[in-house]
Amino acid sequence: MSILRLIFILFILIFIIAVSIPTQILFNIAGFKLKKLYPLFFYKMIKIVLGIKINFDKAKLNKKYNGVLYIANHVSWFDIICLGTLLNARFIAKKEVSKMGIFGFLALLSNTFFIDNEKKNKIIEYNHLIRKKLKEGENFIIFPEGTTTNGNGIINFKSSMLECAFDDKRQINIQPISICYSKLNNIPMGIYLRRNIAWVGDISMVAAMANFLRSGRITVDIIFHEIMSSNNFKNRKELTVYCENQILSGLNKTIKIS
Repeated sequence: MSILRLIFILFILIFIIAVSIPTQILFNIAGFKLKKLYPLFFYKMIKIVLGIKINFDKAKLNKKYNGVLYIANHVSWFDIICLGTLLNARFIAKKEVSKMGIFGFLALLSNTFFIDNEKKNKIIEYNHLIRKKLKEGENFIIFPEGTTTNGNGIINFKSSMLECAFDDKRQINIQPISICYSKLNNIPMGIYLRRNIAWVGDISMVAAMANFLRSGRITVDIIFHEIMSSNNFKNRKELTVYCENQILSGLNKTIKIS
């Protein structure tokens, strides 16, 4: 990517963010329905500017259900843009995200649910709050790996935060999602290129985003697996294993095809 094009993209991004912040603040204060819908529009604008192409099966994209817990693998900060473009749902993130400058501020504005991983005694409380909101019809997106990976596989999911999917009085719907960064400038990525655009290791978020923007046009395959009821699983560990298998299978299949 040329320096001029990179500067142009950064200028457009700054403009969009500058316009979106007061707009979202106004919607949040007024309590409009748009306060939940505007982030979808915001993410779509960012996706267009960045030139990210998203492949997904529209038939598998949930349009009928409310109160769905979406469970996805985590590769990059851009996972949020991709899923935020398609799903009207709140992200669940570590509290550290809220302190990431302008990005943390945007996360706050978009109603992200922050958790403190260091306070293990609060996990029960977090699960209770998320379960309550799921039952009220809110959708949530969680990355149970707890960190980003190189995009070529997954690491063991943490089952503790999936306890929110279990309720004695009613079923809660869950949908696993595989995120695969499959092509760079329409050419299939190999293991090295996919690792290069991921956000892993000690690299800062700004550096990771700069690498992503310099890479070229990225194609992301989003695989929506079948929606399942939490009643189909005995406990959170069984649900965790099921989601790991589904997501890894989708990831491997997409990498093999691409």
